[in-house]
Amino acid sequence: MTAHGVTGDPSRSPDGVHADPGPSDPADGVDDVQFRLLGENIPILCWMAKADGYIFWYNRRWHDYCGSTPERMEGWGWQSVHDPAVLPAVMDKWTASIATGAPFEMIFPLRGADGVFRPFLTRVDPFRDGEGAIKRWFGVNTDVTAQLAAEAELRLVNLKLQTVAAEREAILGQLGEGVVVTDPAGRITFVNEAARRLHGVARLDIGPDDYSRSYSLFTESGEPHPAENLPLTRAVRRHEIVEDARWRIRRPDGSEVLAIGNARPVYGDDGTPLGAVLTIRDDTARHAAEDQLAEAIRVKDILLNEVNHRVKNSLQLVTSLMMLQAGKANSPELRQSLLEARSRIGVVAGMHQRLYTTEQHDRVDLSTYIHELSADTIGALGGNRRLDLNFLCPNAIFLPLDRAVPLALVVSELLTNAVKYAFEDDGAGTIDVAIDTEGEEIRISIADNGRGLPDGFDPAASTGLGMRIVTALTRQLRGTLSLPPMASGACFRLTLPQDA
Repeated sequence: MTAHGVTGDPSRSPDGVHADPGPSDPADGVDDVQFRLLGENIPILCWMAKADGYIFWYNRRWHDYCGSTPERMEGWGWQSVHDPAVLPAVMDKWTASIATGAPFEMIFPLRGADGVFRPFLTRVDPFRDGEGAIKRWFGVNTDVTAQLAAEAELRLVNLKLQTVAAEREAILGQLGEGVVVTDPAGRITFVNEAARRLHGVARLDIGPDDYSRSYSLFTESGEPHPAENLPLTRAVRRHEIVEDARWRIRRPDGSEVLAIGNARPVYGDDGTPLGAVLTIRDDTARHAAEDQLAEAIRVKDILLNEVNHRVKNSLQLVTSLMMLQAGKANSPELRQSLLEARSRIGVVAGMHQRLYTTEQHDRVDLSTYIHELSADTIGALGGNRRLDLNFLCPNAIFLPLDRAVPLALVVSELLTNAVKYAFEDDGAGTIDVAIDTEGEEIRISIADNGRGLPDGFDPAASTGLGMRIVTALTRQLRGTLSLPPMASGACFRLTLPQDA
């Protein structure tokens, strides 16, 4: 702060200093007494000195602050209220001004009546007569304690802010993910190193309308990205939280990056918008890997479809050959064996046919397939008998091919036995097939209301080929085969784990 000396005449000489008309000049309008009266009532410390620096007057404010008297302060007594450590510098400045006639300004401490030194901004100006000779010196001392404290606090706050900013930049700069920060208006204030590498540039002070142009941003399809739909723009202007948005970045060298990022607005503790932050990462490699994986799956599906189709055709050729061989067989037993073998191969062929005619090339919907297998078996072997099928399966159950094939063979054998042996040749009956799950297990029940099983029948001890196949495949499936008691007819229940 600068305080200027007070003169008796507001006019100035050509050299810019005050001209002294004398304390009793009628043109002055303010004589020495009036000036002193004015000085006594201003709220700052002020004083007057002779041309040689001898101070002959202090205002009341000076004495109130210093707890001094005019007698103690007169002349060079002012030195007693100065800090001894600073006094030599004050003396050098004051004596230099007296010698050169130049004003001076300086902050130095003055001791108050309470013994405490406080900083004062002191300004000393010469008062000259009409010929330029110094007549007096006017000095003012302004207490700048509060100002200096505020400045010190401001410096401390600025230092803390600089420290926080430096720490933020250091932390964000080390992130592998790109970070872009804006002010409340959306102008970019920070771009970390990862974001700079992604874009190939790092332009600050860019507003939302210039994001696309300045950073060469495009939609996934390659069109210039509308600025209003960019994640950072939406966070700034619409206060939206945007997650997993995708766009393209075209670098200055012509290379492109498929970017994925999140943007969100940032608020102060009082809810005031402070800006927005965008986090961004390079998704090019992952996206390319997904495309490659999708292509690999497509090729695999094509190959599996072809394999299943060829297996089905090959198995059909085998069954056809077996049919021809059965037709030439002289032995009824051989003919029957060939027909049963053909039927079993047909089950496997039917499985592969289902695989290549559906989108699932390595898994089978067990419920649908067993339903069709049951209906086909009854239709093929039922003859003149009136057999009804009750099928129950509340939920779809998918099994991989290596488990579905042996399970289908087991069901086929049990269904075949039921159709062939449970009913009279010209009788009627019902076959119930039920599939359900309980916990981690699959349960399949095949029941009929026919003549029932022989007393003491044990599937594991049976010598028939069909039952031996059932027993062997049940062990392969890590399952169990049981015979729940029935009032009439027979029931086979196969239980196996859902996951092998």
